[in-house]
Amino acid sequence: MNSFRLYFFLFVLFFFNSLFAQEELGNGLLFSKFEKGFVFLNNGKNYTAAFNYDMSRQKMLFQDVDSTTFVIGKPLEIFVVIIGNHRFFPVSSTGVFYEEILAGNGSFFVKRRACLVSEGKEAAYTGYSQTESASTYSSWQDIGSPVILKQNEKFKLETECFYYLKSGNSYKRFYSAKTLGKLFKGHESEIQKFADEQSIDFKKIDDVARIVEYGYSLASNP
Repeated sequence: MNSFRLYFFLFVLFFFNSLFAQEELGNGLLFSKFEKGFVFLNNGKNYTAAFNYDMSRQKMLFQDVDSTTFVIGKPLEIFVVIIGNHRFFPVSSTGVFYEEILAGNGSFFVKRRACLVSEGKEAAYTGYSQTESASTYSSWQDIGSPVILKQNEKFKLETECFYYLKSGNSYKRFYSAKTLGKLFKGHESEIQKFADEQSIDFKKIDDVARIVEYGYSLASNP
């Protein structure tokens, strides 16, 4: 066993025998496959492995040389995980990572969360009826064994994004031009005007990057 595997075995909480119950719904992973990346620890050491982020369970995953999938179990001992051009920072001991997105002279952070949403129970002659069921499932499989979903119920996988600016050691959430403006005090009206004129859609990360970049430009030129 090489030093990389031995080190990460000390970090492992559990492994997945099977990741998800219904592949056709999507597997809740950020990347379509595990990608080569690097983990940099707070003690200055760094390692390479194949990584992916589980948006459903909010865990950073990596694969061993035999393709067994593991969860990093001590995330706060990590400074950053770099996967391609993506940089992920741990924000809690439970394993949540935020991705840093550059925006002009600054950056913002994205938390991604995937969940199963019921589209309704099967109704005779009419497909699926949402009025009969509106359940939301944040996780649809226990570790190592599948959860049996309700019979005759159709599900879809949805991904949500939550946005933050970092202030010191804390993360301040924003979700609209109004809430972003509060984080760039003194520029609320300008940010709102920019959002209206540019038709900023806060469901699109590229749009969010544009308005955050604008906010930083205002802050640097008071």
